[in-house]
Amino acid sequence: MALSCQDDILEEVPRSFLSPETTFINTDGFRAGLIGVYSMTRALFVPDAPGTAWSDRDDLMSLNYGTDIGWYWDKKNFFGDYSIINPSTNYPSRLWNLLYIIIKDANIIITRAENENVIWTAPTDKAEVIAEARFYRAFAYRYLVYHFGGVPIIEGEIAGVKLDFERATKEQVLDFMIGDLQFASQNLPVENPNDGHVVKAAADHLLAETYISTGDYDLAIQAASAVIDDGQYELMRDRFGTYSGEPGDVFWDLFRYGNQNDPSNTEVIWTAQIEFNLPGGAGSAARTERAWGPFMDPVRTPDGLQAILKDEFWGRPVGFIRPSIYLDSTIWESDFNNDIRNSPYNMQREFVINNPESAHFGEVIVPTEAQTVRNVFVYVKKATMPLGHPQGYDPGGRTYNDIYIFRLAETYLLRAEAHLKAGNNISAANDINVVRARANAAPVEPGEVDVHYLLDERARELIVEEPRQLTLRRVGLLGERVQMYNPVSGPTFTFGRDELLPIPQSEIDANTEVELTQNPNYN
Repeated sequence: MALSCQDDILEEVPRSFLSPETTFINTDGFRAGLIGVYSMTRALFVPDAPGTAWSDRDDLMSLNYGTDIGWYWDKKNFFGDYSIINPSTNYPSRLWNLLYIIIKDANIIITRAENENVIWTAPTDKAEVIAEARFYRAFAYRYLVYHFGGVPIIEGEIAGVKLDFERATKEQVLDFMIGDLQFASQNLPVENPNDGHVVKAAADHLLAETYISTGDYDLAIQAASAVIDDGQYELMRDRFGTYSGEPGDVFWDLFRYGNQNDPSNTEVIWTAQIEFNLPGGAGSAARTERAWGPFMDPVRTPDGLQAILKDEFWGRPVGFIRPSIYLDSTIWESDFNNDIRNSPYNMQREFVINNPESAHFGEVIVPTEAQTVRNVFVYVKKATMPLGHPQGYDPGGRTYNDIYIFRLAETYLLRAEAHLKAGNNISAANDINVVRARANAAPVEPGEVDVHYLLDERARELIVEEPRQLTLRRVGLLGERVQMYNPVSGPTFTFGRDELLPIPQSEIDANTEVELTQNPNYN
């Protein structure tokens, strides 16, 4: 018997497992795919995606180390010492790979949505699916362009092996992002369900930030104004939500368990969702408490007992981020007692012995100088969830709050930045003062507003929430601010090198058909 070979006999036809061929055939399949892209994007804030977990070092944590607001407590790792970062360092490679996974997954959806055989439930489904995928793609390029500079632009699904990626310019990447975000703004839903779905306002918020980077300040103002004037969004000014009957203030309320998705919260634009004990709900949850809270375990009472016992109010912080003097006191000097963002509910500086076995129960802890390195320092309370840890929670410093990615207060500060760059200090001050008024802080005068004041205001309002390194790199002031306010990392920062992260050496080595150039002074 003669054997013959047909061209299609070895063609794989998946029938019983998920693949692009079996998934992306209708609206439900594309929605499921978008959930996967969201899950990978969420890993920038909650280290839960497969192969991305880094214990206490997800990107929201790592991108606050080595900035003006603080350093890794041992003064070496995670930008405590910029000189040890090189093309083989784990962190830049991990960040690069995660971002390009997001781009790859988004591109598969964008490409497959053009298949004429897809069955769409509603006429608008195709445009909405592509808009959401393009938003996630732009969001990933946001991290890439500010941390690495010009990077390869990948516009669609790649079939087969590709070994000839070329770096685009920073300007080309920003323009590519704008194209994605403009499409997203035009086609994403307007109504915000406060459940983690991206909507038009999220695209407009990111457009405002991106237009600032391209120097299109009027367009940035228009994009930010589209959010501010939407009608759905307003800064929260009154107590609300869970624990609003407990001592606190409205800023404290914004970060309490369950309040991010509270229907009355008109400030939220987009959040990373965490669901306690739910498969797919973010694995072991966020670790902001673990990173930002002081490590009190070794602190003893005068009679030799442990001073602070872990409870649902205190949690289990481990003190990885050591706040700078800048964050602890400098930025609050003009309004230390009246700015509610600096109230004891939000920036706790006094700690009381809570061990009932001690004869000194209820006394204020007076730390030694050595203890101020990691054990006793200001506790940024938006990083934890006092009174809100779920019953039976893992006390490992984990929190289960949904995490703000974009919040209206930042939109005001972005519009202020655009006004400032356009030379309109009066309008810049007006926008900043909307945020400061909610905080009960004294208004800033137009003549006092410059980019450093704006960065100070961002620190006051967005500490913990914003990836600070990204912001400082975006405005071109990382090195200057680190040397001004970070006595640990500042002396190790080299201008002309550390403004950008190195392109991972593994990516350069794998790109064998075209040279993938390295960033300056990393060779």
